[in-house]
Amino acid sequence: MQHEAVQLLSQYLKIDTTNPPGNELEGTAFFAEIFKKEGIGYTLYESDKGRASISARISGNGNEEPLILLNHIDVVPAEKDKWHFDPFGGDVRDGFVHGRGALDMKGQGIMELLAFLSFKRNRKVPNRDLIFLAVADEENGGAYGVDFLLKNHSGDFSAGLVLNEGGFGVNNLLPDRPLFLISAAEKATNWIKISAQGPPGHGSVPQENNALERLIRALNRLQQMDNPIIINEVTAEYFKRLADAWDFLKPYQADGKAETLIKCLMESGLAEVPQISATLRNTISANVISAGSSVNVIPSYAEVKLDVRLLPGQEPDEFMARVEKQLGDDDLVATFINKGYALASPVFTPEFEVIEAVFRRRFPEAIIAPSVLFATSDSRFFRKKGITSYGVFPVLVSMEDVQMVHGIDEKISEDNLILGTEIYTEIVEKLCDL
Repeated sequence: MQHEAVQLLSQYLKIDTTNPPGNELEGTAFFAEIFKKEGIGYTLYESDKGRASISARISGNGNEEPLILLNHIDVVPAEKDKWHFDPFGGDVRDGFVHGRGALDMKGQGIMELLAFLSFKRNRKVPNRDLIFLAVADEENGGAYGVDFLLKNHSGDFSAGLVLNEGGFGVNNLLPDRPLFLISAAEKATNWIKISAQGPPGHGSVPQENNALERLIRALNRLQQMDNPIIINEVTAEYFKRLADAWDFLKPYQADGKAETLIKCLMESGLAEVPQISATLRNTISANVISAGSSVNVIPSYAEVKLDVRLLPGQEPDEFMARVEKQLGDDDLVATFINKGYALASPVFTPEFEVIEAVFRRRFPEAIIAPSVLFATSDSRFFRKKGITSYGVFPVLVSMEDVQMVHGIDEKISEDNLILGTEIYTEIVEKLCDL
């Protein structure tokens, strides 16, 4: 017989919760039916038509603040014509469960669900309330999900710890050793629009004040902006632990100085690897540019939208001032589309030690390290409330497999799903002091 985790994930993946439009209400119905069968009460939160989140609670003895098992119901779109299977078929074959959301993050949602249900089934009383929380709209900013919940139902979600997405295990990054990442921080999204205006005219008569050309020249200057490496508590500890596998980091492991780490990263070339660089620097990516509608007309208006990601501790307004200075054109207008502040959870906590100990027992040869997520997750909303949040996803995949997240042919192995469920359950039990 199929493992329960495999059966449930297969069913869950068949529910199309592509965001937009989300349709998370159908996902909450999936969980509601399970809670009814298990005799567990639940609460449904509808933020808009078809947009909903669901929570369930197992009461503890109150010795510790509640633990929230957080996951999101929505998934990113799938280009069906490029997939080799139905992204919403939930097929189980060749040792894998196939479908959009298998890794991000319906697979983890099932792990969390079964860890949660184990307390009810085994009549265990945790030392803290245990809350299962599946939410809407993570993939599109969280306005209909966690942001809505914490603004309108904050009393339901007071907690001491949140476990969420963001961490994972990689089996081919280090020589002969797996690496497990526990996400303790993430970068903040700050989207910026820069616009230019100028006189229109015939394309056969170029002019100096062409709005689009001025914008392009400014963007070229922006690409040259100094973007130094910034070391924080999370990245400092991350590379200190990686020194056990990478000898070039040994000088930093010996003296613990940020300047030594930067030197090691620069000399090794690691600082220029895009995925590593993104955890060390504030980043700017020009992703949308628009101007004009006819090839023979000089446009009077041009704009570009920048995806700016800032590290924890960085001030958006200060970074905007640097951007405006680097653009070098006082007539360009730079405005925030949205503004965000990045926060980090502390690394040296008893809770982090518990998670690390479970991983170490299961994978004694592994390096376990805190990490900075260069994307964003719903953890940021809880960190703003002062609630510690860690990204914990106990799977072991290759770097190539990571490309399936938001990519093509997303799937998770049955072995990863089953073992991940066991590990998640053990982590939750230890955190609930059983």
